[in-house]
Amino acid sequence: MEFFCGPLHVSVRAGDAALRDKVAEALSLYNFRWTPPYRRLDLDVARSTVPAARAAGRFLQCARMSVDAVDSGLTASSMSGAGAVGRLGDAGDEWSISVPTGNLTVGSLSDIEDLVGLALTTGWRRGGWVPVHAGAVVRGKRCVLLCAASGGGKTTLTLALVRRGWQAIGDDKLLLACSGEGPRVGALVHTCNLHPQTRDWFPEVGDLERLPVYSAWTDKRRVPIETVWPGGTSGGGLPTHVVQLSRGDVEGKIRVEPLAHAEILPTLLRQTVLPGDPAVTRQMLRTLAAATQGLQGLRIEVGLNAYRDDACLDILEAALE
Repeated sequence: MEFFCGPLHVSVRAGDAALRDKVAEALSLYNFRWTPPYRRLDLDVARSTVPAARAAGRFLQCARMSVDAVDSGLTASSMSGAGAVGRLGDAGDEWSISVPTGNLTVGSLSDIEDLVGLALTTGWRRGGWVPVHAGAVVRGKRCVLLCAASGGGKTTLTLALVRRGWQAIGDDKLLLACSGEGPRVGALVHTCNLHPQTRDWFPEVGDLERLPVYSAWTDKRRVPIETVWPGGTSGGGLPTHVVQLSRGDVEGKIRVEPLAHAEILPTLLRQTVLPGDPAVTRQMLRTLAAATQGLQGLRIEVGLNAYRDDACLDILEAALE
């Protein structure tokens, strides 16, 4: 199987149909294909009769996964006993992912997705890109990064702006780099994970409950943006603004104020996972610091049910001008 996940060309070899389907599902989350050249990523996924050796988490520690740096690259283990070994090279990376023999449970399926995500994230970083958990929209010369905590409203604000003629680069996952021409952000995902309640604000999404849930952990549905707003996506842009987003408790109100330039870098850092390896972290920090130099910042607080009135964003668009 072959996939294109942004700047990566991913080849997959899987031991059985169940593993192949889960890896394909994880890779299809990052469904936007860039133009060549690509960095190579090879995944070999197989069953194992013994759990993976436990990693200490010195490189990275997540909720269900621990990662260590070794001479050849990285090694990872998960709570279900699944694990991965990554051999990292200049032109590309090779990963072996092992999954304990037996039926795949909700936990082990989640762990496979995490291990595939580790391989992708490592490949993106080694290609010079910083993965950022933020939204981004573009219109004309303006490209705006939308930053908030998980569940803080990035997707909803992205869709509200798309409805007003902006194009979404992504609602939650992006890649950011900086060169002599300045910062650039690239798309990875052109789908949104929407709760059925979203229809209260965006009736054009239709009856979301007719769609299957995409995860055992949520009631949200995965919706391609282009099926609702044709022409509403973009492959990338040159960032001009950073918006720090939060939720307010005043019905229908949106408040916008300037964000000090000194707060832009910390805002982006909160949207990024920094591993424990000093060399990797330094490179990521240099990229993010360089990317923020020419950006302008805004802070926006969105009140309850504000998106029921499309004109609520007039104040934000005026500030972006």
